[in-house]
Parts: sequence; C-alpha cells; structure tokens
Amino acid sequence: CTNLPCALSGAEDAARHLKKKLGIDWNETTADGRFTLKEGECFGACGDAPVMLLNNKKMLSFMTPDKIDKWIAEAK
Repeated sequence: CTNLPCALSGAEDAARHLKKKLGIDWNETTADGRFTLKEGECFGACGDAPVMLLNNKKMLSFMTPDKIDKWIAEAK
C-alpha cells in the first residue's frame, strides 16, 4: 500500500527491500516470471500497516524486511 498509514508504518522501506530482493521495480516481472510488482492504493487494512496484497487475493500484514525475506523463500 502507498497511502499515508502504510507510509508512516514503513511501507517505503519494505517496498525498497522487496524491489532489491527481487531485482525488479514497479510494473516489472522477474526473469523467471514468478513475481510482478504493482503499486497499490489503500487496501482498507490501516491497522495492519504496512500491507501487501498477494495475487489480488491474500493480504500480508505488518510487512518487514524479515517477513518479506521469509515470504519470498516460501514462494520460490
């Protein structure tokens, strides 16, 4: 999420970490086709900020660099 509550809760740091870890930027896809990054507006979960939406279905809450690393490892 790119809105204020997520931004104040570390979304920019989490996004930077995610982009670095995957080696892609917004609107790009990894070479293996497994990951594509899209920016999202409010997901309606401000209390869980920062949040990510996985495959437009699953909300990932309180995303930190450590949680992102774990999620990527599990997804591969």
